[in-house]
Amino acid sequence: MDEEQPLEMETFDQKNESLPEESLRKIVRWRPVQNVGGSMPRARHGHRAVSVKDLIIIFGGGNEGMIDELHVFNPQKREWYVPQIRGQSPSPAAAFGATALGTKIYTFGGMIEYGKYTSEVYELQATRWEWRRMPTKTTGSDLAPAARLGHSFVASQKTQKAYMFGGLTNELNDNKRNLPRYMNDLYTLDLSAAPNAVIWEKPETFGEPPSVRESHTAVIYETDTVNRMIIYGGMNGVRLGDLWYLDLDTMHWTEIKLDDPRCGISPEPRSLHTSVLIDDKMFVYGGWVPLMSSGPGNEQEREWKCTSSVACWDITKNQWIPLQHYCSDPETMPRGRAGHCAAAMGDRMFIWSGRDGYRKAWSNQVCCRDMWELETKKPEQPGKIALARAGFNLLEVSWPPVQGATAYFLQTGFVDTKDGPASEKRVPPSPRKQPSAAAVPQKEDDKNAPAAPSLISTQGTTYTAPAPPNTTANEGELPQDLFDDTEKNERTSASPRPSGDAQAGLSTKKPDEGAGQSDEGTEKEEETSSHENEDDDLAWFDIGVIKDPAVNVTHYFHARQAPLEDQIRELIDKNGFKCVNDPCFTADDKVPLINGHTYRFRVCAVNGLGKGAWSETQSFKTCTPGYPSAPSSIRITKSPDGAQLTWEPPANTHVSGKILEYSVYLAVKNQSANPADSQLAFMRVYCGPLAECNVHQPSLQSAYVDHTNKPAIIFRIAAKNEKGYGPATQVRWLQDQQKMMPVRSAYPNMNPGYVYQNQAPQQKRIRYDHH
Repeated sequence: MDEEQPLEMETFDQKNESLPEESLRKIVRWRPVQNVGGSMPRARHGHRAVSVKDLIIIFGGGNEGMIDELHVFNPQKREWYVPQIRGQSPSPAAAFGATALGTKIYTFGGMIEYGKYTSEVYELQATRWEWRRMPTKTTGSDLAPAARLGHSFVASQKTQKAYMFGGLTNELNDNKRNLPRYMNDLYTLDLSAAPNAVIWEKPETFGEPPSVRESHTAVIYETDTVNRMIIYGGMNGVRLGDLWYLDLDTMHWTEIKLDDPRCGISPEPRSLHTSVLIDDKMFVYGGWVPLMSSGPGNEQEREWKCTSSVACWDITKNQWIPLQHYCSDPETMPRGRAGHCAAAMGDRMFIWSGRDGYRKAWSNQVCCRDMWELETKKPEQPGKIALARAGFNLLEVSWPPVQGATAYFLQTGFVDTKDGPASEKRVPPSPRKQPSAAAVPQKEDDKNAPAAPSLISTQGTTYTAPAPPNTTANEGELPQDLFDDTEKNERTSASPRPSGDAQAGLSTKKPDEGAGQSDEGTEKEEETSSHENEDDDLAWFDIGVIKDPAVNVTHYFHARQAPLEDQIRELIDKNGFKCVNDPCFTADDKVPLINGHTYRFRVCAVNGLGKGAWSETQSFKTCTPGYPSAPSSIRITKSPDGAQLTWEPPANTHVSGKILEYSVYLAVKNQSANPADSQLAFMRVYCGPLAECNVHQPSLQSAYVDHTNKPAIIFRIAAKNEKGYGPATQVRWLQDQQKMMPVRSAYPNMNPGYVYQNQAPQQKRIRYDHH
């Protein structure tokens, strides 16, 4: 097959570190998805891919026969799964329509045999992996759409409808005789009544519609003010390269006049391509493009070939955006193909399989069996860094995962220049810019000073932010509760080797000793303050370019080591990582953390296009000897009158001495009169010697529900010895969104703190601290 160099794609010189800001060219990078786990699907074409949450679901297609297998790909874990399917599955089909609305996938039409098409609608509930054939109705005198293939089928979150346009039907519907007819009819499928029934309607449209076609693509672009479907390409005997808008509010068709120079340079006309929406841009890849006859005056399409070109339509600017390859090596780009599938996941487009090397004059076709991802921008800024666990020479930090990140670049530094020896400081300061708001260490009152009554009396606090569910499955099996995990606990562990998933997204505090409970029974969290540009002149030290969003920090690289920032590109190109924890580094290469010192941290996400913005700077302090460590193995279960909490005593009681008491705090809604006060308030719901407690329903009613990731109620638990309170462990108790209805209180006129203050003492349990 002839090699093709598409006009709309140029090469980006890697030696050029950055392009001029005035350049309108968008840099994209193809990367092969390799070293994946699980059972990879068979190669095919005419299949479909749909994104549901953080999964890509692939179904159907054919290659020497129809394929009825359903496979699931997890881009974050780089794994294929084959879920256990329930219900009535649709007949194996190719060139059908598939779209998602929430966690439900709908399919319509397709070819089930040569010349025989279907008009059935099926629903797949992805939380249970259950298929069901949907009963359909029509409105008025409208007829249901004819059986077809090659149509577009996309859903709108706003209208709760799917929009089906065009396609190819067999007038005879006979697999022995085929009388094809191209169509340009538009139908809507009302999905709001599902699962009872779905309703077909043929709406009235205005303006001239697109011409008849099949094997085109459609995407829906929705904002607060725009609700639009975009139709591109296809074929009706010749390849098409026109582009149309349908306003879903007015149902008015508009053709974009691509011969207008303001619309940019159009890609080649094509069919059997894919289009996905990323932000306000439609990315078009692959398909069949025509080869014109070389005869003079003869422009009729004689044959075609597969293309590997990518095009980008900017919906807000109404123009084709020139793209540039990050790398020109042919091995770093996928082969040309058609009939493949594509799905958007965040800022990335994934393609899989399809047929390659087919021309009208040839009788053979070859199906690819590879997956590629197209990175379209650098990663987003990571969320707040949090501390999972603090030790004398250890800070276990983590942060929320960034979608599309290949790695994370983590750095640390001292809060004050006098905190570290001069030999460990980078001079001059690191040229790497810091975030505009740099965190300042939390204030720590003197041990003998009177403590403010509004502060939690603990030495430090460990608490969780949202963590990805730690779902595991054997090859060929997908957990049936992949999405329905809302009643599980996200908790931390103070054990020496906590799991990465359980510890993802944690943070710490250093409250003062001896603080009491306020009259209202609430405790306020002392937030880390930030001062702009305060530590711009302080040095940063590298910890590593790491794979996971969590790491145990015991050392950092010595200042004499080569900066990792200069090595990021090479590491990413080779899918490599480099961390100070790697066994190849000796004591001469790294510097250990010191107990009782405060360290700053910042992190940025990295992908094939480079590193994104630095996170907000956070400061954490290593432990001071003598205090108890944090309670561990926290378990929360529902009880008839609220929630029951149990935990294990601190692991260092043999050193810190007997535990005198525990305190349990519940995050509550802040009742501050100042609307600008965003501090998180905590109410003590238990104080006593037992490693368990019950939190009653009236207290839970006043709880603050954290919606950072999944709705969760937050608890903190800390232990106290003769010296004072040690670090607290914070746990997020996931809540079922559908069950989070207000519960009528058994004490409607009482302050929630009253229940704790007046509850009967808990029965003593034979489970005391080991010391």
